[in-house]
Parts: sequence; C-alpha cells; structure tokens
Amino acid sequence: MCTYSISVDDALLEQVRPAFSDNAAIEAWIRSQMNLLLIQLAEEMSEKRRGKPQLSKRLRGIVHAPADFDYKQELAARYDA
Repeated sequence: MCTYSISVDDALLEQVRPAFSDNAAIEAWIRSQMNLLLIQLAEEMSEKRRGKPQLSKRLRGIVHAPADFDYKQELAARYDA
C-alpha cells in the first residue's frame, strides 16, 4: 500500500469533525473516499483505452436526431393532430 501526505483545510475539517468519533475514523473515511475516487478514475481511463464513450457521449448518441429533422414541424404535427 502506498502512503501519501496530504493537507486539508483546518477550518473545513473542524466543521465536519463532529461526524467522526476520533482521528482514526477521519483517516479511515478519507482513505475510503480516496479509494473510491481512484477506482472511478481507473475505470474512466480503462474506458478511454477501450474506446468506449463516456456516459454523456452515449446519451447524446441516444437523442441524436437526423440532420434534416425539423423540430418545429414535429411539434406542430403533434398539436395539430
């Protein structure tokens, strides 16, 4: 396991300190959050290597209409019928 030293804003940490029982609990929570972030980053990097589009690009592909699609005409047809 790697060890890194990080700095956090003291004032911000004091605001959330009541949510934790002691410093060990804070360290455990920070460690778990970093692990989650690293897992997410690793997955994103893996998707990029595989060429799989990210979720936002996939969603844009779902809602992509043909180039000649006329939204105004489509709406008018819905309400005129």
